[in-house]
Amino acid sequence: MIVDPVTFEVVWHRLLDTTEEMGIKYMRTSGSPVLVGAYDASTGICLPDGQLVAMGPYITTQAHVLALIVQATLQKRSHRRGIRKGDMFICNDPYLGATHQPDVATVAPFHHGDRLHAWVGSSGHWLDIGGSEPGGFNMNATSVFDEGLRLPPTLLVEDGVLRDDIADLIMSQVREPLVELDLRGQVTSNQAGLLRLAELYDAYGADTVDAVMREGLDHVERRFRQRLRTLPDGVWREVQYLDHDGHQRNLRRIVCTVTKSGEQLTIDFDGSDPQVAGFANSAYGGLRASTLSAVCIMLGYDLTWNDGMARCVTINAPRRTIVTAEYPMPVSMATISAIVVNLNLVFSALSKMLLSSPAHHEEAMATWCGTSLGVSILGQNADGQMTVAPEGSHFAAGGGARTYADGVDTGGIIINTTANIPSIEQTEADYPLMYMFREQLTDSGGPGKFRGGMSGGVALVPYDHSGPVQTTFAGVGADTPNGFGLGGGLPGAAVRFVRYRNAGLPAALEAAQGLPGTEAEILGDREMTMINRSLAPFEDDTVEYHNWQGGGGFGDPIERATSAVEDDVRRRAVSRAVAHDVYGVVVDESGHVDEDATARRRDDIRRRRLADGVPAERPSDLPLPTAAEGTVTGTTSYGDIVRFDFDEDTATCMACGHRLSAAREDFRAGCLVETVSVAAAGPNRGQDYGADAVRLQTYCCPGCARQLEVSVVARSGPQPGFVLSAPGQGTRTAGD
Repeated sequence: MIVDPVTFEVVWHRLLDTTEEMGIKYMRTSGSPVLVGAYDASTGICLPDGQLVAMGPYITTQAHVLALIVQATLQKRSHRRGIRKGDMFICNDPYLGATHQPDVATVAPFHHGDRLHAWVGSSGHWLDIGGSEPGGFNMNATSVFDEGLRLPPTLLVEDGVLRDDIADLIMSQVREPLVELDLRGQVTSNQAGLLRLAELYDAYGADTVDAVMREGLDHVERRFRQRLRTLPDGVWREVQYLDHDGHQRNLRRIVCTVTKSGEQLTIDFDGSDPQVAGFANSAYGGLRASTLSAVCIMLGYDLTWNDGMARCVTINAPRRTIVTAEYPMPVSMATISAIVVNLNLVFSALSKMLLSSPAHHEEAMATWCGTSLGVSILGQNADGQMTVAPEGSHFAAGGGARTYADGVDTGGIIINTTANIPSIEQTEADYPLMYMFREQLTDSGGPGKFRGGMSGGVALVPYDHSGPVQTTFAGVGADTPNGFGLGGGLPGAAVRFVRYRNAGLPAALEAAQGLPGTEAEILGDREMTMINRSLAPFEDDTVEYHNWQGGGGFGDPIERATSAVEDDVRRRAVSRAVAHDVYGVVVDESGHVDEDATARRRDDIRRRRLADGVPAERPSDLPLPTAAEGTVTGTTSYGDIVRFDFDEDTATCMACGHRLSAAREDFRAGCLVETVSVAAAGPNRGQDYGADAVRLQTYCCPGCARQLEVSVVARSGPQPGFVLSAPGQGTRTAGD
């Protein structure tokens, strides 16, 4: 059936509005600080076979699981009783599609007449999911059985009525009574979706609405294939790292190779390290959700995010790796470890693809904050009620720098389309905590011609409690900065967790004295504390401080405008030391730039790069997609950094014209490379923990010493890199 354009647009936007309304009703019913404060949820509408048609404007990974949840429900629940009108199924099994057990999905079939036409679904992070650790992150887990309630697709609502036996079963396994509102919020969300679909089908007819949904997918697929044809063909390989498995420091690699040929993307994870018995693994559902989220964000920014794009993407992943863990490996930390790191990994590869096309240069950006955190404070409030406070300030992450502007300071996490962080006042009112401060973190944004967005830090103390208080801190990214730079930019800050004992706070509070407003003002005995610390006592005279990761920078830092550095120093975004050491800008004590001293300092940096750099040892070993030699013509460029001329078979520095390599080779083969400490990017890059887990490899042009690329690498490969095989249909000669 062909639907006229006006009708299509009206019905299509009604579908999109429905997913947003579902989310609003879900969050307002739940009231959870994780949902209301951080929007850690999403909603969606799917075809009868599970294909995602539309998602709510919330966290993209939560929406991308719905297709797998619906497919698992169809597979496991269709044969005996069947899928009936008025049914609703609940599932949080990570081996069937959920990202981890606390992210629970509830899906409901939509029937018009006697026929199944669609599914609606909602997925969100619950306050607790049972198990031995409150909050759902069990750092001692060695299998999925240590991680709380795991539900295969289970009939939750029958004939439109909530099954009390299933609800009671779930609530008997969790310790937080407010979880029942999480549960009922998802039921309410789906009921709203079913109601709106019924109104739509009644108004326009089943044939019309079905056709609109199918065309919505087909339209996105067509547009996406057109976009892919404008991009260069080639192979891009990126490597990211998990520095902790939940039990111990354990540097593990996720390797992603993106091959783009014509109008198809193949994303391959061969080379990723094996799964381990720590809870930082991800199952396949998390891998798929994070990969498709990166594709939607980077390449489908002006399209409706649905499975029309997924039709153009082939995901190849070996079994039993850290991103394809299988039963019974633990995965409860996946969302704040392997999933978000993998998302940044694919994001980085696709961004370099965009930067390889002049038509798309402004759409590329450096990686955002590379990890997330799971911070929970447990204790009895003044009324004697046991509480679990999910500290969600880390949702104010640093945005990656753009090719024409700085990243957004504390702008959010890239997968959350409606960025938000919990209210300090509301958290203090509900939980036995007091915030000393929540601040943006100086030097946390990755240095570059355009600076990465700053992250932040927060200081907490126990307050107004009636029993012991404990802290659980889960995450990765303390030894390793995961907010990678782009085009010569440097990475942003890593995670830190610091405890200050004997801080003198009870006396200061009693005397109504001034309290610390920055980390430098906190008194007491300073102790760098490892991440993934379970149920640690949180004493009254202790301040706990943590910061999260910043965004990566873009371009050579010594090309940043001196006026921008001066402004950064004045706003405490950058310290005078980093301005001098990294940006090559001399700022005097009055806060003004000494232009002559700056010119000399930047010349010194260029001379040192040429003196200390050594020729790159080998070209990349990446395979090229099929392309007949001698048949590829035209030019393209990697930003304003490297020009690729397929007619002359050269890749040259765009600053000085120095020939770096052949057009179909990794241009880094012709650079000077230097391996340095992560501290070269600034403070808080992982050096605080002393593990020296990763290093920076900086690549500069032998002709002019311009910094062209920076990689975060382990001591052994594989190494990141890319090679082009064709310039793409939408490119133009640089300067046109």
